[in-house]
Amino acid sequence: MDIESADVIRLVEQFLKEHNLHKTLETLQDETGVTLNAVDSIDTFKDDIINGRWDLVLTNVEHANIPHAKLIDLYEQIVVELAELQDIGPARALLRQTEPMEIMRKEQPERYLKLEKLLSQSTIDSNTVSYGGTESKEASRLRIAGKLADEVSTAPPNRLLTLLGQAIKWQQETGGLVAADGISFDLFYGRTMQPLQPSEDAMPDKPLATIKFPKKQHPNSMAFSPKSDHLATGSADGFIEIWNFTTGKLASELRYQNEGSLMMMEEAVTSLAFSHSGDLVCSGAKDGKIRIWKIKSGSCHRRLLAAHTRDVSCVCFSHDDTQILSAGHDNVLRIHGLKSGNMLKEFQGHSAPVTSAVFSHDMRLVLSTSEDGTLRIWDCGSASCLYTVAPGSENIGLSIPTASNVMAVPGSPDIFV
Repeated sequence: MDIESADVIRLVEQFLKEHNLHKTLETLQDETGVTLNAVDSIDTFKDDIINGRWDLVLTNVEHANIPHAKLIDLYEQIVVELAELQDIGPARALLRQTEPMEIMRKEQPERYLKLEKLLSQSTIDSNTVSYGGTESKEASRLRIAGKLADEVSTAPPNRLLTLLGQAIKWQQETGGLVAADGISFDLFYGRTMQPLQPSEDAMPDKPLATIKFPKKQHPNSMAFSPKSDHLATGSADGFIEIWNFTTGKLASELRYQNEGSLMMMEEAVTSLAFSHSGDLVCSGAKDGKIRIWKIKSGSCHRRLLAAHTRDVSCVCFSHDDTQILSAGHDNVLRIHGLKSGNMLKEFQGHSAPVTSAVFSHDMRLVLSTSEDGTLRIWDCGSASCLYTVAPGSENIGLSIPTASNVMAVPGSPDIFV
C-alpha cells in the first residue's frame, strides 16, 4: 500500500489544528501547498453557519482551500449581520483587513462600496438591510452553508495519535518494540530512556537575557505567552512590546514591530495577559481602559473604553478565550464578552483595590484578592460572594496585610495558592 506524502502532511496539520498551533499550521500549509480542508463534522459546520456562530465558522475556514467567490459571500454575510447589530468596529475590520474582502474591493468595487456605505451610516435600520438581494438572513445563511459544505470534507479526530498508537501496538505484538514495565520508551529515537538521577537543587546564577528600558519608559507589567515563545511588556509610556526573551530583543517575526508601529495605550499599561491560544494579548491601563490586540498583526481587536473608573490592576482570559475578567483600583471585578465588548457580570464587595483575579478552570467561580486583606470566591452565575477568606487575620498588627495574588497550581487546576 502506497502512502502519499500529502496525506502524512494532512495528519500533521490536523494535529496542529487540534492543539491550537495555528501559526505552525499556517507555515506548514504555506510551505507545502497542502491544505487540511477538513472539519470535525460537516453537519456541525453547517449548523454553525445556519445559527451564525461566526467565530467557529471563521476558525474552520481560515485554513481551508475554499474558492474566493464563496469566501466573499461568507464574509459579506458576516459584515452585514454585524452592521445590523450595530457592531461597526469588527464589521469594519473584516471588511478592510481580510483577504476575501480585499479581492472583492478589486474585482467587485460596486459591491464593496455598498458595504462601506452601509457601515458609514450613523444608524442602521435592520428593516433596510439586505442579504443576497431579496433573501432573508436565514435563507442567505442556508445558501452559504450549502455552498461551503461542498468544499470541505470530514475526518475522524486525533488521526495521527490513533495511527501511532496502532503502530506501537503492532510493534509490541511482533516483538519490534520491547520495553520493561515501568521504563519510559523514547518513541522518536526508538530506545528506552534512562531514569533521571536526582540532582542537587541550585539557584540560577546567570540571567538568560537582559532587556533595558529608558528611565521614563520602565515596564509596569509583563506576561509570558502560553507556549513560552514570547514575553509581552507594558510600559509607563503606554507601549506594549513583544520580545524574544531568550535573546532580549523584539520578536523579529512581527513585522509591525520592525517598522516601529507598536501597540499602544493612551496611559501607562498596568496589566497584561495572553489568551490561552496565544493569538491575543489583553492590556489594561491606568485610565481604566482595556484593549485586546492581535499578536500577529498588532491591530486592536476590541476596545473596552469604560472597563473601570481607575487603574486596571489585572486582566485574564477565560479558558475558552471568549471572556475577559478584569479588576481595578475601583474595588470592582467585571467580566466582559470578547465578541460583543459588553460587560456581562460585575462583582462588588471588596473595600479596597483588587490586586488579582482568576477564573476557576470550569468557569463557574472567580477568585480575587485585595488590599483589604481578603480573598473572595465568587459565583459566576449570580455574581455573589460565596466565601471570604482573610489569610492574614491571625497576624496582630496596626494594619491589615494585603492579599497580593491568587493563582492556580500547575497541573491541579482546582487548587489555588
